[in-house]
Amino acid sequence: FTVRNVQYAVFNLGWTEEVILANGCPNDPNEVEPDPVLRRLKAVLTHPIGDYAVQPRDATWAAHGITQAHYLAGASYTVGATQNISIRSTSMVREFGGEVLVDCTIKEIIIEKGRAVGVRVCNTSALADCIDNAETGKNTPPLTEILAKNVVCATSIYNLYNKFLPQDLPVVKEFQDPTKRSVRQSNGHVFMFCKLKGDADEIGVPSHNLWYFNGYDLDKKFDEYFADPTEVRPPTVYIGFPCTKDTTWKKRFPGVSNCILISDGLYEWFEKWHNLPNKHRGEDYTAFKDKLAKHLLDILYETCPQVKGKVEYWHLGTPLTEMTYLASWHGGSYGTKCIPEMFADINRNWTTTPHTSIPGLYLAGSDAFLPAVCGAMYGGCFGASAVLGHLGTIRLLYDFITDFAANVKDENPKMSWPSAYYQAL
Repeated sequence: FTVRNVQYAVFNLGWTEEVILANGCPNDPNEVEPDPVLRRLKAVLTHPIGDYAVQPRDATWAAHGITQAHYLAGASYTVGATQNISIRSTSMVREFGGEVLVDCTIKEIIIEKGRAVGVRVCNTSALADCIDNAETGKNTPPLTEILAKNVVCATSIYNLYNKFLPQDLPVVKEFQDPTKRSVRQSNGHVFMFCKLKGDADEIGVPSHNLWYFNGYDLDKKFDEYFADPTEVRPPTVYIGFPCTKDTTWKKRFPGVSNCILISDGLYEWFEKWHNLPNKHRGEDYTAFKDKLAKHLLDILYETCPQVKGKVEYWHLGTPLTEMTYLASWHGGSYGTKCIPEMFADINRNWTTTPHTSIPGLYLAGSDAFLPAVCGAMYGGCFGASAVLGHLGTIRLLYDFITDFAANVKDENPKMSWPSAYYQAL
């Protein structure tokens, strides 16, 4: 079911969840919603689109529904810098005997006798030096082998089958055959990071997130934008001020605030520059980015006029930025594109599962369950479950619930343990 069709069934036909599940979802026959009130309502309820990056006409309701449900009770932000998430997570990994390597690039997964047995890695800085010295022939960095009982890939099936696995494997050739799958990588984004002069409370920026809509017929606006991004404003833009969410920000950065804007972006717009090194992609690339940046700055000033004249610095990222710093395949932000076809039989071996056809090799993250932000979190649990097996999963679930119950009881010392476990569940 697509987002647009589900909205048509609910708002135009009055169908309930039970009716849709029993009869299937009808197609929306309208190119444009004729009722202006419904058109606006549907657009506003589509605002989580930024968390899966597909327009309503094409997006699967599964991704939209799980994203919207996740945020119904709100969300959280770190106390201090957001890298506290990675710091605490890596500390936990090390506490249980694991290790986390940084400045490390995976070059390939080691396959022996048809089974994944480890990875070959190189130092990322050394790799960059070798690329810079390619003309001298010194472009082969030293590799280190890390052997393992199981290998879990959480960097998307597109990196897995196009980069990490030996290209002569039958399963790789099958993945690269366009007749063997109908899924493709997700769209990317255009990011703008702004430094603002003044404390957030002095400027008067909001602590809540903002969503800009360039009209309420979103499919039409997406089509226009994708066809001519330098002349047409993006259909939706996320606007957030992280400085207002971090209680330590003012102490760490007095007199400074920040803002981030995120809109959609296609890899195809930037493909002709993808082989050029970062920060050396030429004046035409910079000019293209400047036109995109003007749209975002105009939207920022219209939405939050109090920041006009306060922007001291801004930087624009593109899908190529995602390729450089996140190793995203073709700059896709969310792994697989969230379309209904991802559930088709032809794609069963590739996505919505933590298993692969190679023994010892598993998936985690968005491709193990559903793409986008929330799908990736659940996909991590599915990947862990696949590696641990049934008994290991039960133990893991018990440990999770026990830890949650202990936290509940710490906050409510008079609560009984059965009540704490109940609330944790």
